[in-house]
Amino acid sequence: MNDIHANLTVKLDYLIGLLDISSQESFDKIKDHKILAEFDSVGEIYNNQYSIYRNQITISAILFDYGYFEAFLADLIVMCLKKQPKILIPEGKSQNKDKTITYQQLLLAESYENLVVELIEKEVRNVMYKSMPEILDYLEKKLNLKWNNQMNDAIIIANRIRNCCMHNNCAERGWKKDGIF
Repeated sequence: MNDIHANLTVKLDYLIGLLDISSQESFDKIKDHKILAEFDSVGEIYNNQYSIYRNQITISAILFDYGYFEAFLADLIVMCLKKQPKILIPEGKSQNKDKTITYQQLLLAESYENLVVELIEKEVRNVMYKSMPEILDYLEKKLNLKWNNQMNDAIIIANRIRNCCMHNNCAERGWKKDGIF
């Protein structure tokens, strides 16, 4: 857990530098810079408006932060399943097709461990494509990892903000439609 937590912390710390260049002073220093002759200057890209520049960096930081957090959750699931692969055994009589191994996979596998890793990767992919409330439910019920309700609510709000930024161009109407505020 320390390795994946340390990895997340380092990545989040790196974003401090990104946010640091969102200052008016930084914008003033680089606004006349042209990356290549055929492109507008940095200032022209942002209509010479510091607020647009600052907002773009803030949105980028939010998306990076959230992406890093999602990667942390995926790593956390992998770590738990590697320690207790029997968690993958389905409850009841129903057998999920993603949790079965074909005869061909069994014969071609280099080792038992490789088969388990393959099943874990499928499980993580399936879980991470779910909604955030479903992911949090999976963490609690399947892996016995529970945060308090305030933390879960904050994670769900962060997820909605991320989705709004990605899919609604951070438009206020998207925030209201998604029930963020």
